[in-house]
Amino acid sequence: MAKQKKLEKAAQKAFERAEEAVAEAREAAVKLDAKKAKKAKKHAKELEKELAEVVGRSERSASAAEDGGAPPIDLTPPLPTVRDESVEKTVEYAGSVTTSAPHDPELDQLTVQALRDVARTRGLLNVSKLTKGQLIERLSE
Repeated sequence: MAKQKKLEKAAQKAFERAEEAVAEAREAAVKLDAKKAKKAKKHAKELEKELAEVVGRSERSASAAEDGGAPPIDLTPPLPTVRDESVEKTVEYAGSVTTSAPHDPELDQLTVQALRDVARTRGLLNVSKLTKGQLIERLSE
């Protein structure tokens, strides 16, 4: 009976400590949110100042352009390209594994194990961990 009371008392203390920890965590979260909000407001003010400067400059340049001065500056960012020229062009057959080397479409019909067997018969080493695409590339070389 005394053991049970001791356990209950220990459990009660642990529960109270847990409640205190949760309360402290909530207070810390509120403080952190307040700091973030303050920082965000400061950043927003800085951005508003920059925007006002840019708008002021663009209005000045527009009025200068009307007066025969320099044309307004185009602040539109360049559009991204659709094609990336640095990427190698890959050859792909319908239903085939994408590889960077042209290969026989019949190799696509084979299973990985069959491709490994073909590779071993051709004398290739260390083919057990290669994927289907890698096997096809090695066999196409």
